[in-house]
Amino acid sequence: MKREIAKANFSLVRKELDYYEDSGLITGAQKANILETYDVKSGPSFIRVVVTIGAILVGLGILSFIASNWDGISHAFKLLIIFGVYVGTNFAGYKLSDKNPRTGRSLIYLGTLVYGAGIFLIGQMYNFGGDFATAFLLWSLGVLPMALQQKDPYLMLFGNILFMAYLFSSFDQSFPYAGWAGVPILYLGVYYFHKSRLLLFFANLTGLSFIFLLTEHYEVKGLYTAGLFFLIGLIMYGAKHSFERDIFRVQGNILFGVCGVILTIPNIWDVLVNSQSTRLVSVLFALAFVALLFFLIRMGSLISLIFVCITIFRYYTDTFAFLPKSLFFIVGGLLLLAFGFYFERMKTKGGTLA
Repeated sequence: MKREIAKANFSLVRKELDYYEDSGLITGAQKANILETYDVKSGPSFIRVVVTIGAILVGLGILSFIASNWDGISHAFKLLIIFGVYVGTNFAGYKLSDKNPRTGRSLIYLGTLVYGAGIFLIGQMYNFGGDFATAFLLWSLGVLPMALQQKDPYLMLFGNILFMAYLFSSFDQSFPYAGWAGVPILYLGVYYFHKSRLLLFFANLTGLSFIFLLTEHYEVKGLYTAGLFFLIGLIMYGAKHSFERDIFRVQGNILFGVCGVILTIPNIWDVLVNSQSTRLVSVLFALAFVALLFFLIRMGSLISLIFVCITIFRYYTDTFAFLPKSLFFIVGGLLLLAFGFYFERMKTKGGTLA
C-alpha cells in the first residue's frame, strides 16, 4: 500500500534522493523504486478554489433572492425552488464530474449548501418548531453520505463541523444524544479517508467537545472537569502508538496546558479544600505544573514553553502586579532568550522539537 505524502514533502524527498544518487549511495533504479512507494496528495488547485467560490456566491445569490421575496411567494413555489435548485445543482454536478471534475465537484458543494438552507427554510415555512441544533444535525446527516459517495474529505470535514455546531447549539437545550453515535462515525470516517490528519484533528476536537457537554449535563464541578481534561491531555500527549501520534501530541499538549493554567486559579479548588487553603493548593499545583512544563521543554516541546509564559503572566497579573512592568518584561525576555539558546543548541545536536 502506497504512503500518502504532500506534494511539497514529495519534492523534498525527490531532491534528497537525487543527491544520494549523484553521490553514488543509491542507483537510479533504487531511487525510482523508493519514489514509487509514495502517493502524492493533490491539494486544492487554483481552478478548484475559483469554481468553489463561484458556486458559493451563486448559492448565496439564490438564497438572497428567496429571502427578499419570501413573503410574496406561495409555499408550493417555495418548495419547488428549494427542491429544484437542490436537484438541479447535484444533477449538473454529477454530469460534469467526468469531463470537468472541479466544476462538477463545486456544484455538488453548492448542493450541500442548498440542502442545509432548505432545512431551515422549510422549518420556518411550516412552523415545525425544533431548534437550530436539530437543523444542524439533519444537515450533517445529509452531508455524510454525499462525502462517502464522492470520497471527498472536504465534504466529510464540513459534515464534522456541522456536527460540532449541533453539539454546541444544544448546550442550553436538550442533551445531544446523537453524539453517542456521531463521534464514533467521525472516527470511522478518518479511517475511510486513509487516516486523514485533518479529519483526525477535527474528530478529536469533536470528541473532546462531546465529553465536555457530558460533564455539563451531569453538572460536574469545574475542578473535576478541568482535572479530567488535564488527564486526557496528558494521555493524548504521552500515549505511545503509531496512529498519527504527532496530532495527538499537539492537541494533548494544548489541552493539558490550558487546563493546567485553569487549575492554578485558587477559587477552582474551593470544592475540595476550605477557602483558607485554596491558594496554597493552587500554588503547589502550579509548581508541579511548571516543573512538568520545564521537563517537556527539555524534551523539545515548544508548546510547553508558551504555557510557561502564560502561567508566569497569569501570576504577574494576579499576584505580582505591584512589580514594575519593566522588570517583568526583562525577566520574561531573558527567559525566552535562554530557551531560544537552548533550543538552538538542541537543534544543532540533532534534537527534535514538538
